[in-house]
Amino acid sequence: MKPDTLPLPLRRIGEAISSRLADAHLAGVVRGAAFVMGIRVAGAGIALLSQVLLARWMGAFEYGIFAYVWVWVVILGIVVPMGFGTSVLRFVPEYRTKERWRRLAGVLRASTFVVLALGLVTALLGVALLWAVRDHVESYYFLPLVVALLCVPAFALTDWQEGAARAFGWVNLAYIPSYIIRPLGIVLIAGGIVLFTGQATGLQVTLGALGATLLTLVAQRLFLSRRVARTVPPARPVYHLRHWVAISAPLVLVEGLFLILVNTDIVLLGYFVEPDQIAVYFAATRIANLMAFICFSLSALAVPKFAELHGAGKREELQTFMQGVIQWIFWPTLAAGVFLLLIGPFALGLFGEGFEAGYPLLWLLTLGFLARASTGPTEYLLNMTGHQNAVAWVYGAAAVGNIVLNIALVPSFGLMGAAAATAITIVGSTVCLAVIVRRRLGITAFVLAGVPRRLLAAA
Repeated sequence: MKPDTLPLPLRRIGEAISSRLADAHLAGVVRGAAFVMGIRVAGAGIALLSQVLLARWMGAFEYGIFAYVWVWVVILGIVVPMGFGTSVLRFVPEYRTKERWRRLAGVLRASTFVVLALGLVTALLGVALLWAVRDHVESYYFLPLVVALLCVPAFALTDWQEGAARAFGWVNLAYIPSYIIRPLGIVLIAGGIVLFTGQATGLQVTLGALGATLLTLVAQRLFLSRRVARTVPPARPVYHLRHWVAISAPLVLVEGLFLILVNTDIVLLGYFVEPDQIAVYFAATRIANLMAFICFSLSALAVPKFAELHGAGKREELQTFMQGVIQWIFWPTLAAGVFLLLIGPFALGLFGEGFEAGYPLLWLLTLGFLARASTGPTEYLLNMTGHQNAVAWVYGAAAVGNIVLNIALVPSFGLMGAAAATAITIVGSTVCLAVIVRRRLGITAFVLAGVPRRLLAAA
């Protein structure tokens, strides 16, 4: 049906939405996000394929062990950089614009050593704590957890390098190592283990993940150092560590609380269910997470524009830009969610026998993702406009609520209880952040904002 043959109300609504999506600021973000999205799509495909292969090679029990310990690597590896992986996005562009080369050299060098030192300390303290409570840890988790803790410093440095590459605008160098090379490395090493030994245990694959993480770190570091050397004039570093830490530290609180919010379910499941059930839950989350790359891609490039428009006092432009970002996030996410639900039983079946039991979980997890997509990247908008403390409070309350709900629901409802707890807390935190954006910034962050008004106008 051609646009001019549509009923007048529908045509006017479509024209209004199109005008928002044609916003000049948004157009640049969408073009840039296409490349990021391409990497994320490829990475998501590789990640899903690698998880399917690992599940089939290892069996549900051993795969559940690896999935459980790897969640700890992700949580600690993102928290350990103490926010420098995010704050570098602010420091590098600022110092480059003002040609403060000594400060730029200082922040790059200092943050590298800070992240490395924190990673090593975390790994050592983690191993010591694990040894102290070894009698309360299941024997099949102990050694994989030790190896996982040794992964943390390398994972943390890779996370920081991703932020540094993004700060310079080197999107390929930022995302390809973490989202393509490392997953490929893990599955290739695991495949080699299966080829030569005939089996792959959780411990063996965790050791393979450690090797892949180290190789990824070294390769990314070499390319990043060379590109920085060609881009930044040589200068003796100047250090303002107290200032850098003061800005970075609050950011890790937000990131850490969000990680707790979205990973509490798997962490607590380790205390209530066997690894084979964790494997089913983890497989469902890997499929549902495919919806997240759309929000990730657009948010990665929209964040600087939030700060720019807010700093210039252009509230109306910020409202239009935010609404456009939400439209570009929600509708493709909705389409992706519907598609994943349609192929859900088939996709879960790829992991092996018994994984189809995770299909009801996929419905709950999908609802959580759609709720978050309906308001767009509200947490980034608040962070870039000086309201990061409000985000921390919301995520802190949601994380506590998620823990309480998991403890209350998992013993009685098992995996469905964990999925319900996560979905409820994600929806609750999403609503709270949208309300805060409205009250503090005067911006309505909802995918259907203005639709009733447009319907009345069209009528």
